[in-house]
Amino acid sequence: MRRFLIPAMLLLLSSCGWFGASEEQRLFETGSSAPSEIPPELDQPNFVDAMPIPEIQDYRGLAGQEFEVGLPQPLSTSFGVEQIVIRRLGEDRWVFLDLPTATIWPQIVLFWEDNHLPVAELDPRNGMLETDWLVGASGNPDEIFESFKDGSAWQDREGARQYKFRVRLEPGVRSGSSELYVEQIERPLGADIEAEWVGKSVNPELEGKMLSAMAYYLGDRMAQGPTVSLLAAGLQESKAVLETGPDGMVLKYRLQFDRAWATVGAALEDARVDVKDLDRTAANYYVHYTAQHDPDPGFLRRVFSRDDGDQDPGHAFVVNLQPEGEDVLVTVAMEQETGLGTTESLILRERLLKLIKEYST
Repeated sequence: MRRFLIPAMLLLLSSCGWFGASEEQRLFETGSSAPSEIPPELDQPNFVDAMPIPEIQDYRGLAGQEFEVGLPQPLSTSFGVEQIVIRRLGEDRWVFLDLPTATIWPQIVLFWEDNHLPVAELDPRNGMLETDWLVGASGNPDEIFESFKDGSAWQDREGARQYKFRVRLEPGVRSGSSELYVEQIERPLGADIEAEWVGKSVNPELEGKMLSAMAYYLGDRMAQGPTVSLLAAGLQESKAVLETGPDGMVLKYRLQFDRAWATVGAALEDARVDVKDLDRTAANYYVHYTAQHDPDPGFLRRVFSRDDGDQDPGHAFVVNLQPEGEDVLVTVAMEQETGLGTTESLILRERLLKLIKEYST
């Protein structure tokens, strides 16, 4: 009797699991269930959906169509960008850090503490730090920086001055990166002049020295292991965002136009996209792009792809930049009519925009 009873029980348990899975599958296919209703005689608290399901905007018109979906494009971010680099564009300079802001912020605060330089204000949520007035010598940037730490400026009060620095940490263009900016002002020792930040340093050379000192310090600290600031974790909004609208996908840069133009050019070069021509006045890059484009094919891929008869010959695209308020919008369009369908054209343009964003620094 036991020999028949045990298999029957196992069959019953497995059937329950099978029926449960079937019911879950049915509910999944039919959509979400109706929200729970509280009886009217009970309290009616305000309900906030913690995980709302957004309405799908089918701008590309893919609903009801059938097409083959290939493997996803690899999103590699290790294409040779150094982790900490001092960069300059015109008169602007900053430190690029291939690390999130929450990791960088604690080390920025420690830089001033380790050098015994007093800090007047800290705002980790906005990534702002402002020092107190620091007494330093007059002269070249190296002498001024050393005088901050050793106090030698007090021995020559006639040549001493007061310096103040404001540090700004922002999310970078590249996802998961950060940018560090420094602004500097100064006044004669003992002068009663209020700090006035105008977005430009009084002594650009001293600004560069401070940026360099902080970059070396951050490099040494990062090698010892990361520290995370929960208050600075909110600084995550990248300066490069992909948005989808009725006219297709758009890449939005929260940058000045000159830097956005340089960023797109560098991204196309790093991604090995063939740039045929460019027009700075019209803000256009004219490129050739194929569906099989691989930014880093490797030696074997390059050798074996030469005899591949199924290679896409590629198409000519125009990458256009247009200012919109404080942002710059980047769009991609076909340079001329081709035999591609609407959906194929949209997918190719979106791939090219995603590639530009991935390689933007």
